[in-house]
Amino acid sequence: MNKIYSIIVISFSLLFLSSAVLASSAAKEVKEGNHLYKQKKYDDALGKYSSAKTELPDSDIINFNIGAAMYKKGDFQNAVDAFTRALVTEDKELEARANYNIANSKYSLANLKINTDPSGAASLYREALDYYKRAIELNQDDTEAKYNHELVEKKLKVLLDRLKNQPEKEKKDKEKEKQSKDKQKQDKDKQGQDQQSKPGSDSKQQKGDKAKQSGIKQQDKKGAEHKKDAKKSKGQAVEKSPDEKTGEMSPEEARMLLKAYGNEEAAHMKQGGHGQYENVLKDW
Repeated sequence: MNKIYSIIVISFSLLFLSSAVLASSAAKEVKEGNHLYKQKKYDDALGKYSSAKTELPDSDIINFNIGAAMYKKGDFQNAVDAFTRALVTEDKELEARANYNIANSKYSLANLKINTDPSGAASLYREALDYYKRAIELNQDDTEAKYNHELVEKKLKVLLDRLKNQPEKEKKDKEKEKQSKDKQKQDKDKQGQDQQSKPGSDSKQQKGDKAKQSGIKQQDKKGAEHKKDAKKSKGQAVEKSPDEKTGEMSPEEARMLLKAYGNEEAAHMKQGGHGQYENVLKDW
């Protein structure tokens, strides 16, 4: 596939030009260019070929050599253009070589596009096959052209199968992307819930409920304190002694009462009256 035919010695056909001096000058440039090409100095070789082309712009040999140097530089599109201009030749061997090199150039262009533009790559593979076929027709002994033709046919089939399955693959990729986004959303929601369940991370509603409950408790507390204060105030006005609360009379109160009765009885006795206690007093 990397094989590129190039002309090493310029054809004697240049001698048939109207100006022998012009032909001789172009032949010298081409010869020097071929020497540089063999040394892999492709830019320098192109300079020599270009100088020769200014004198012989339609030369099949010069255009062929320009195409060969362009190909070596990796400039495959310009190589195709140069080799195509060389197809005007009447030399069948040169024509076969030009077709072969065009096929190689198109194959290389296809490889550059296979990932970014697979449809464009498939078209270039088809074009390469056509040029290999033409090269084989012109030279039945060109085994490399036959080998390359078979190789590109296989690569084209693989690429077409890939293009056929691409819509299904894109659909699956979109589904995977959607599932991934859904999972990310679920994980985010779960993290939010976990964060809310942590101490000190109450939700707004929980905080509102707690504030409301706290307000109710404070109101209940204030109400209880208010009732207690009212009861306390009332108790200060009518508070009874411990003995009054139990319904029993203290010894001191009993003595005071007996004393009061004694005074009353004594007064009564002084007045000559006789009386009795209506009730029996408790023996203290």
